[in-house]
Amino acid sequence: REVASIGAKAGADLIVIETMSDTYELKAAVLGAKEGADLPIIATVVFGDGGKMLTGASPEAVVALLEGMQVDVIGMNCSLGPKQMKPIFEKMAAVASFPLVISPNAGLPRTENGHTVYDVTAQGFAEIMEELVHMGAWIVGGCCGTTPEHIKETVDKCRDLEVKPLTDKNITMVSSYSQVVAFGEEEVIIGDCLNPSKEQEAKEALEDHDLDYVLDEADAQVDDGAEILGISVDVPGIDQVQMIEDVIIELQSLNDTPLQIKTSDMAVMEKAMRIYNGKPMICSAIAKEEELERVFALVQKYGAAVMLSLHEDSPAMAENIYNTVAKYGIARKDILLDTPAREKLWKNL
Repeated sequence: REVASIGAKAGADLIVIETMSDTYELKAAVLGAKEGADLPIIATVVFGDGGKMLTGASPEAVVALLEGMQVDVIGMNCSLGPKQMKPIFEKMAAVASFPLVISPNAGLPRTENGHTVYDVTAQGFAEIMEELVHMGAWIVGGCCGTTPEHIKETVDKCRDLEVKPLTDKNITMVSSYSQVVAFGEEEVIIGDCLNPSKEQEAKEALEDHDLDYVLDEADAQVDDGAEILGISVDVPGIDQVQMIEDVIIELQSLNDTPLQIKTSDMAVMEKAMRIYNGKPMICSAIAKEEELERVFALVQKYGAAVMLSLHEDSPAMAENIYNTVAKYGIARKDILLDTPAREKLWKNL
């Protein structure tokens, strides 16, 4: 935040966050940039040979997190050469609706006579960079091992290419630090992991700060097929803001299943979204316009898919919600509406 603020005051045009190997640090950096300045943000991460970040994030999880946080350009740099980056970039391009950037090394590094050397020539580098532009890269560059010649060859190859038009992939995604759950034609199973309003045992566990109960329930739900874990700390008389932080930190330290946070308390909601490592789902029964505005302001900042419970099947109400989210730059695909008709259909099934 401090660096972003100083840079903005000094006349910076944009903020670049790069070579990130962990999504939690990535999220912290993006939040710092957003809180310290109002500038466009480019964020790039590092993948290993297995196509994952150091702490396990998939390309799809990176896209879900960064698009949810409304980063302007996302992508990857360093670590791998252009050839090794191609299949990873292909996965990002398949789900990303935002511009993509890629800056590979000049191949994989090796040591020769005590010096680090890279084997990809400037011409070979530029040829693959041209392929990556055709695959959807909007910005291309070079990282470790690249020379002025690598960049010159790349410019000569790519300067007259037309970028691939952006398309909204229209994929509703929630993520943890390592995996993504996408909503589409297949059903998604959300486990009621922690619901004190329905389970007396859950209520007592929260009153006693029994986090082992939460972990055991999470493991049991995942074993039974849950793809997302729903959690609520709505218990009168406890510090719900502190409790949601404790529960999420404990859960995501041992379980990489994405979370659905159920609350209508704005302070609890913000703490959950801030401390969560990924793009969560927020579930809330909110009807007042001003409350919706506060929810969407949080989603604009932190990123989330939002499930809103409506008390009636009203196309006009749904359209009003979509018009409101548009003011915050939130995609329609990140809003899920839970209506009485859906509940009736589920009961009939």
